[in-house]
Amino acid sequence: MVDRDARDRMALLLRRLVTGRITNDEFEDEIPRSPADPAVTAIYRHGAWGLYSDLHQHRLVGRLRLPREERREVARFILFLKSDLEYEWTSPGLLQGLLWTVAGLLTLGWTHRLYRRRLGRQGEVRVWPFLRQEDFERAVRSPCYLAGPARV
Repeated sequence: MVDRDARDRMALLLRRLVTGRITNDEFEDEIPRSPADPAVTAIYRHGAWGLYSDLHQHRLVGRLRLPREERREVARFILFLKSDLEYEWTSPGLLQGLLWTVAGLLTLGWTHRLYRRRLGRQGEVRVWPFLRQEDFERAVRSPCYLAGPARV
């Protein structure tokens, strides 16, 4: 299911975070919860959370500004959130997710590469959260912010 309100809110928050209009703490305080739409939680956990430090409050400006490649990645997250595509990636269960996280910490990220390889069997990791390259390309051809009235 697509939770349009939660997706639109998350897309707006991501735009504000990346442009430095809100702090990391303000972003975290406003993250929408959507039990019905796994895309919102997945994009936060597997995408947005790694963009900033949660050890202190800051904006992503100046020396903390995201590199171009990471900004492009966030643009892809936003493009997915503004689409009406279902989130099709399978997510690990709570225990399995915890084990992958602990293993990642203990191996200094080495298991993260194994996890990404495993994900590659499900779909095209380089266009995540899209599952397929053609879905991503279709969304790029009809950009949400240039195609009529805003949905936010």
